[in-house]
Amino acid sequence: MSDLRQLSAQLRRYGLSDTESRIYIFLLRESHELSVVQIARTLKLGRTPVYNALDKLEEKGLISRVISGNGFNFAATSPDHLEQYWNTQTQNTQRLTERLPSIVSALESMTAGSGYQSQVNYFTGRRGIEQITYNSLKAQNDLYIYEINSDMTAFMKQETAERFRQIWVERGTTIHQLTNRTEFQDFTEVEQIISLWDIRHIDPKILKIDFETVIYNDTVALYSYINREVFGVEIKNPNLAQMQTQIFKAMQHLATPMTVTSPKGAAQLPPQDS
Repeated sequence: MSDLRQLSAQLRRYGLSDTESRIYIFLLRESHELSVVQIARTLKLGRTPVYNALDKLEEKGLISRVISGNGFNFAATSPDHLEQYWNTQTQNTQRLTERLPSIVSALESMTAGSGYQSQVNYFTGRRGIEQITYNSLKAQNDLYIYEINSDMTAFMKQETAERFRQIWVERGTTIHQLTNRTEFQDFTEVEQIISLWDIRHIDPKILKIDFETVIYNDTVALYSYINREVFGVEIKNPNLAQMQTQIFKAMQHLATPMTVTSPKGAAQLPPQDS
């Protein structure tokens, strides 16, 4: 019984409600079609929630409806339909995620007010840092980053980081990055991002990077996820962003371009002349 509860909990992670998962598992275990009355009676559920759950399961392609003498009976389809359903959901979510920045931008343009107003947003926790990174997908042409010790997987899942990289590729965003690190290991399967990656090492004696900083458009974002306090601040002000971009470019002239040794992102500081 505990295995069934665990399986039901896992199904809920894939978009099935508790009632849907219970009915789906129940129908999978039966060898014949069942009516709403039989399902409701066996699972001790009301008919209305059973009807609603069956409609949802049918939309997901997880059950089939069979005409019987008294109306309709229901049976579970092959479990591989769950994988097909989830793949479709994932693709739809990715498309919606890619469109969201342009929708947000359109909504922001409708905001009341005649002049530009500076804005400061404060974020906490790793989800907050992920939100700051997501906001940087709005970058037009160039994204400037002071990088600390790790890539985005330090605060988000690899698949999320890869999706963000793919969006930057599709938008042709050039990522200018300054780091105190002297080498990188492979970190991505989105190989196209590497052609848009300008990675340079700056001697910590010139500039010690203690805070991850991202600059784009009219926004400067600073965040920390290394120590116990995980938080970030996002400042929207065109004058500040312009000044910080100028400072970044000045630091670039003092930095050494790193040699990319792998299409997956490995890079190292080239040997220095003695």
